[in-house]
Amino acid sequence: MSKDPSAIRIQVEQIKSSDRRAFQRLFEQLWPPMYTYAFSLLEDEALAKDMVQEVWIDFWERRQNIENTNIKAYLYKAVRFRTLRELRDSKIKASLLEAVETINAGDAPEEETPTPEEISILLENELSVLPKKCREVFKLSKLRGLKNKEIAKELGISENTVENHMTKAFELLKMSRAFFLSLPLALIVQYFTK
Repeated sequence: MSKDPSAIRIQVEQIKSSDRRAFQRLFEQLWPPMYTYAFSLLEDEALAKDMVQEVWIDFWERRQNIENTNIKAYLYKAVRFRTLRELRDSKIKASLLEAVETINAGDAPEEETPTPEEISILLENELSVLPKKCREVFKLSKLRGLKNKEIAKELGISENTVENHMTKAFELLKMSRAFFLSLPLALIVQYFTK
């Protein structure tokens, strides 16, 4: 990319105007080093390619709304954000798999349903991945059945902050959806109503 700020601004404006050639030139110039950067963080070729590809797709889709003129820095930050999120998400998945394998490794036959105590431990482990305040808001909502307004009042935060915490909680817990769906409903209800 040219170091001339006016040339960069022109290229950004061309991309904002849906100039595919300007986008292609930028892509050809920055894709290799962006891939190398993502691979250095992930150490997985396919995943690094996917992350960089997602960044470019997102960049093209949002091109008209991007105000940053330092596009190279913007794109590298986007790659960093996506790879760090992927690393975090894969650690959460690994934690859940480890918990399930620990229970399956016990003396109980595989077809035996987990006990309420085991379900409680697994659910607590899942909730432990949430940040402290996020977990607190989630428990007040789902365990005590409080409305957002009541939670906001009890914790001294805005309703919007409560909604943000709940959204974050659901995003972090959605990877566990398959696990939760595999559990008998009565056991989950028992956990959330104790």
